Amino acid sequence: MAETNENQAAMKILHVGGIDPSRSAGGQNHSIRGLAAAQAEIGLSVGLLPSLPLPSGVSMEEVPGVLLLESPSKPHYNPWLISHDWIEHIRRDFGTPDIVNFHSTYIPFHTALARRCKQADWPYIITARGVMNSLAQNVKRMKKSIANLLFFRSYVKNAAAIHALSPGEAKEIQDLFEVKRIFTVSNGVEDYLLEAREKLSPADLGDFKCPGDLILGFVGRIDMYHKGLDLLLKAMAILKSQAGEFGCKLFVIGPFHRKKDEQSFFSAVKSLGLKDGVKSLGPKYGEEKLRYFLACDVFVHTSRFEGMPMSVLEAMALGRPCLVTPGSNTGELVRECGGWECKPNPGAIVETIKSIYEKRDSFVAIGRRSHELMRSRFTWRQVAQQMSQEYLKLCKPE
Repeated sequence: MAETNENQAAMKILHVGGIDPSRSAGGQNHSIRGLAAAQAEIGLSVGLLPSLPLPSGVSMEEVPGVLLLESPSKPHYNPWLISHDWIEHIRRDFGTPDIVNFHSTYIPFHTALARRCKQADWPYIITARGVMNSLAQNVKRMKKSIANLLFFRSYVKNAAAIHALSPGEAKEIQDLFEVKRIFTVSNGVEDYLLEAREKLSPADLGDFKCPGDLILGFVGRIDMYHKGLDLLLKAMAILKSQAGEFGCKLFVIGPFHRKKDEQSFFSAVKSLGLKDGVKSLGPKYGEEKLRYFLACDVFVHTSRFEGMPMSVLEAMALGRPCLVTPGSNTGELVRECGGWECKPNPGAIVETIKSIYEKRDSFVAIGRRSHELMRSRFTWRQVAQQMSQEYLKLCKPE
C-alpha cells in the first residue's frame, strides 16, 4: 500500500547508475534496485536508466513498479558530450523528472548527461557511494586528478545536492569538494533478510570448522586494497603464530575484483602460511549467500574506505555480530549493538579478535540487537521515505 502524501505522489524520480543486469551482482546494484523499488512502493513515479551498455543478448531484470529505460548501446567515453536526443528519449519514455539521481561518479556518461540535464533545467543529485573521500581519491590518483580538473568538479558543483550514505562520508566530501548542499541517508536492507535467519540453515563448512574455532566471514567483492583484505590476512598470520591461544579461521565469499586481486590473495595465503586457516569459496548468490553469512560467528569488514557497505547491513539484518574498521562508515551502528570497531592495521585487528573470542558468549545477544536495529531503522521503505523528504526540499525549497 502506498504511504505518501500528495506532493510526493506527484514526484518523478529518474535513477541513473552503472548497474549490472544480474540482480545477484554487487552491493551498488542491490542498493540502487532496493531504493528504486521502495520508492515506487510508497507511491513515487520512478524510472531507472542503466548507464552502461548491456552485453549482447542480455536484458535487464525488471524492478517492481519501476520503468526501465533503454541503456546506451555502446560505451560512452566523452564526459563532455552526449546527444541532445537523450533528453527527448527520457521525456518520451518517462516524462520530465523532478529529480535525476546519479549513482557513482567517474562514469563519463553520467557527467555528459548531467550537462544536458542542467541545460534542460532538470535538477540532479549525486549519490557518491564511497568514491569521493581522500583514500578513494588516491586510487588511480593521476587519472582522478585530471578528471577532477577537466570535468568532475563542475559535475559536482552543478549538482543540486550530494547524497552521502553516512555522516563520515558527508564530512570527507565537504572537506574535499565544493558542494551546494549535502544530505545523509543510509542504505537499507530487504524485508526478506529480516526473516531469513529463521528460515535458513547455516552453510556446511565441513572439516574447515573444528570445535572451538572462531569462524570469521567476509562476503563481498574481493578487492584486496579497498576492502582491507591484505590487513586481515596479515592479522590472521599473526594469530596463527601465537599458537595455543585459540583457533581462528576465515572464509571469504565473493568474486575477485580483478585478476591482480586474485593473484594477490592466493599469494598472500601461501606466503603467510594460511592454507589451512583461510579459504576463498567463490561467489555465492541468493539464499546460498545468506547461508554463508549465517555460517560465520563474526562478520568482518576491514575496509579502508566505503560509503556504507551493504554487506555489513545484511550481516546485521541476519543477526551476525560484526567487526569493522572506521573506513566502513558503519562503526557507530556496529558499536551501538555491541559489535567491534578497530583501527585498520594488523595489530589492532589481532587484539580486537582476541577480545571477541573472550566475549563469544555474547554473540547471540549482539546478533539480536543488530537484527532489531535493522528492522527498526534501516528497511528500504524507511530509507525511501527519508529520500523522498530530501527530494521535496530540493523541488520545493523553503
